Amino acid sequence: MNTFCYDKLAGRIPLYRELLLGVPQEVKEQAFDIHLKVKQPVSICGKDGVFFLRPSGGVTRAFMEDLTCVSREEIQEIFTSICSHSVFSHEREIQQGYVLTADSGRVGVCGTAVLENGRIKSVRDVTSLVFRISREIPGCGDRLFLEGVELSRGLLIAGEPSSGKTTLLRDIAHSLSVGKFQPVRRVAVVDERGEIGGDFDLGPCADILKGYPKAEAFDVALRMLSPEFIVCDELSANDLEAVRQSVFAGVPLIASVHTGKEEKARRPLYKSLLETGAFGTTAYLSGRSQPGEIELLEQGRKGQGTEESENASRTVRISA
Repeated sequence: MNTFCYDKLAGRIPLYRELLLGVPQEVKEQAFDIHLKVKQPVSICGKDGVFFLRPSGGVTRAFMEDLTCVSREEIQEIFTSICSHSVFSHEREIQQGYVLTADSGRVGVCGTAVLENGRIKSVRDVTSLVFRISREIPGCGDRLFLEGVELSRGLLIAGEPSSGKTTLLRDIAHSLSVGKFQPVRRVAVVDERGEIGGDFDLGPCADILKGYPKAEAFDVALRMLSPEFIVCDELSANDLEAVRQSVFAGVPLIASVHTGKEEKARRPLYKSLLETGAFGTTAYLSGRSQPGEIELLEQGRKGQGTEESENASRTVRISA
C-alpha cells in the first residue's frame, strides 16, 4: 500500500508536517487517522495500534512524558486553518461533528457543544481533531462482480469503523462507471461528507453530489441525473425515507452501515434497512485489520427483514 494519502494529509497540518512525514513507511501504510488532542501527544492510529510522535523524530508505542504534545493554541490554529479561516462557512458540517477541508479531507471535531433550541448550533473550545486518511485500494470490490452478486438488487456493506466501507464503495462506483466487468453504468454518488469522491477518479459516468444531505441528494439524483445506481455512505435512521425513495424509483442502491455480523441482530437500524426492500445482498467486511476485504456475503430476497425471508437467505464465506 502506498503512502500518498498519508503524506497528503500530513501536509494539511503544517505545525507537525515534518515530524509526520518523517515516520517510518510501515507506520504510514497502516494508518487510519492522525489524532491531535490538547495537552496530549500527537498520535497515529491504524490497524497495528497507536503510535506517538517523538519530538526528535520517529514514533514510539510507549506513552511517555517527553512526547510531542499539542497546546490549546495550536489546536485552535489548526482548526481555523482547516476551516480556511472561516469557521462560519463550515457551520453545518461542524454541527455534525466534522469539517471538510478544501481538498475534500474530513476532520472530526471534538469540543463543547453550543446549543440552540436543543440542537447543536456550533462547537467551542475545540479539544480534539481527528484527521481521517482516505485510501484507494483498486480492485477491492472485484470479488462482488466475479462472484456474480446481483448489484441490481441492491447491496448493503456492513462493517465496524475503519473496516474500509468507504474504500469499497469507492472501488465499486469506479468499476461501474468505467465498465470494468459489464457495460458502463451511470452512477450517482451521494457524498454527504465528501469522502467517497474526494480527490479520487471515479470514472466518466459517476456524478458526485458532495455535501448534500442524503434526502435532498436522493431527490436531485432521481429527478435530474437518471442514474442506474445510487452509491452512498454511512446510512442512519434519518435516511430510511430516502432509501425507500430509491426503491420506489426502481434505482438500485449501494450503501454502507456501521455494524458487524455479530452485532446485526441487536441493531434495529440494520433490520429496518433490510425491510425497505432496497438490499438483496449484505457484504460483511473483515474488520480493521484488513480494510476493504469482504469476509461474508449474505444473499436473500428483497425485504429480507422478515423471519421467513431470513431463513431463505444464503450466506457465503469469502476466502482471503
